[in-house]
Formats: sequence, C-alpha cells, structure tokens
Amino acid sequence: MPQAVPDSADVMAAQSRTLRNSTISLAVFFALVVALLFGVPSLRAAREHISDANVYWVLAAAVLEVLSCVGYVVLFGLVFGRLGPSLSSRLSLSELAVNSVVSVSGLAGIALGAWVLRSKGVSVERIAKRSVLIFVLTSAVNVGAVALIGVPMWLGFIPGSRNPLLTLLPAAAALATILGTLALAAWARRASEALTVRRNRVTVALTAVSGGVEDALGMIRAHDWRLLGSIAYWLFDNLVLFACLAAFGHAPSFWVVAMAYLVGMLANSIPVPGGFIAVEGGLVGMLLLFGARPGSVVIAAVVLYRAISLWIPAVIGSLAFVSLRRDIGKPVAPVVSG
Repeated sequence: MPQAVPDSADVMAAQSRTLRNSTISLAVFFALVVALLFGVPSLRAAREHISDANVYWVLAAAVLEVLSCVGYVVLFGLVFGRLGPSLSSRLSLSELAVNSVVSVSGLAGIALGAWVLRSKGVSVERIAKRSVLIFVLTSAVNVGAVALIGVPMWLGFIPGSRNPLLTLLPAAAALATILGTLALAAWARRASEALTVRRNRVTVALTAVSGGVEDALGMIRAHDWRLLGSIAYWLFDNLVLFACLAAFGHAPSFWVVAMAYLVGMLANSIPVPGGFIAVEGGLVGMLLLFGARPGSVVIAAVVLYRAISLWIPAVIGSLAFVSLRRDIGKPVAPVVSG
C-alpha cells in the first residue's frame, strides 16, 4: 500500500508526457501540412481554397465539433453514471483528448479511463465490462450507419454512388461485423462459464466481452435518451466534414459525405498519432471516389476538417485532464465498484 501513491504519481506523469508529446506531434504535423500546401505546386490550389473558406461555415463546423464532444460526454455519463457528473464529464473529455492525438480507434482513450478508474478503486471486472460497453455503443452507430446508408444508396433511393464496391460491399461487411460481434459475445459467455473454476485475466476478458455486448443490447431495448449521445457523437462529427466542404461551396449530399466518412475513417485504426496521413488520405480518396470535385477543394476541406476535429477535443480535453489530475487516487463512492 505505501507504494500506491508514488506509483500513481509516476503513471500520471507518464500519461501527462504522452498527451503533451502527442499534442506536440499534432502541432508539428499541421506545420508540415502548411509547408506542403505552400511548397508543392500541385497543392497550392488547395491552399488558395483554404484562404477562401466561408467564415460562417467554419464557425458552424467548430460548434458542431463541440456538440460531438457533448454527445460523447452524455453517452459516457450513461455508461459510467455512478461516477457523478463532474468526474464523468472530465474523464470523458480527457479520453477525447487522448483519442484526438493517439489513434487506434479510440482504444487509447479507453485505456486512460481504465487506469484512472482503477486508481480510484473501481474493480477490474467493472472497468473491463463498462469499457467494452462504451466501445460497442460508439462502434454500433458507425457500423450500423454503413449498412443503413450503403444499401439504400446502392438501390438508388438516396443520392450517391451505385457502385457496389463503395456501397453494398461496406454494408455487407458492416452486417457481418454486427453478426460476428453477437456471435463472439455468445461464445465468450459460454467460455467464461466453463472457466469459472478460478478467476484470471482470461475469464475477466471473456466476461467483459459477453457482459458488455449484453448490456449494450439491454440499453438499446430500454430506449434511454442518453443513447442519443452516441448518435450525436457520430452525427455531428460527420456534419463537421459536411460544413468544411460547404465552406468552399462544393458540398455533396450529406449521404455521400457520411458514407465517405464511415469508410475513409477506417484508417483511424492504424496506430499512428492522430491517424496522421492515413485518415486524411482515406477521407480524400473516398470523397473523390464518391464523386466529390474538384480535388483541390476536397483536399482543402479535409485539412480544415482534421484541424477542427483534432484540435477542439485536444484543447478541451487537455484542460479537463489537468483538472482531473487532482482527483487521481481518491476513491469514488463504494457503490461504483460493486
């Protein structure tokens, strides 16, 4: 026990350094982007478009990104509601800051949240189960939207591409992902029941997967209004990209932007800070494949979108992280770890 406080302080310092260094990397990345826009002749058209962006659409994009962050805070409050509104809000915003500067599909933020909760006495089992739950709820909206948009677009019911490789194939993959997740949860429950002889990391992981998915289904059936936070988190971020395209007067339909966003953002699973280059390339490539033109406007819009979608959560979340540091190691109410 005497070592607990120094260990927590050391880990907190390491988390702070990681966030600081990643934020510096974010600044360096955008400095390089600016240098490329000014230095590469073929990109100068995109630079000129950025300077011509409609200020009102840019401000609207910034407000939409803040609303996306609020959506995540609401969802986090549903999943970890017993933490109390103050701690829940600061921890969720801190997760967003980490996710903005460290990629891997939001897992870095979940890892930060897990460490903070463990330092406050929350049980490993509850942390694992709730982390799976929030990951499933946020991912379900992304995956479900691919299917709900891809099939009608392929059929011609909504504007966009009729290319099955861009619409039907992602929709089929999304459906397979949903079915696979349900099958995995069922298998994990059976496997955890067969390993109840002794508690170890394997049984904790299996129980977290099965329990997290089952809790997600239960929350969806219960129609808790806070589930709208998951939709808002996804929807408003999509609208940020739409607003950035509209800022240059060349926005395609929302459905095209949403489908390009959903498929292009798969590059965010690549483990590099902020998904640099991979995400930008994925978004530009998908928008072009879906017919967005001209290319220089698409590049300018994506650069603007990435600046807003990374820096706003990073700044707000970093401030929340600084405030959160004072509470590390202080136990939460006993009911939370039950």
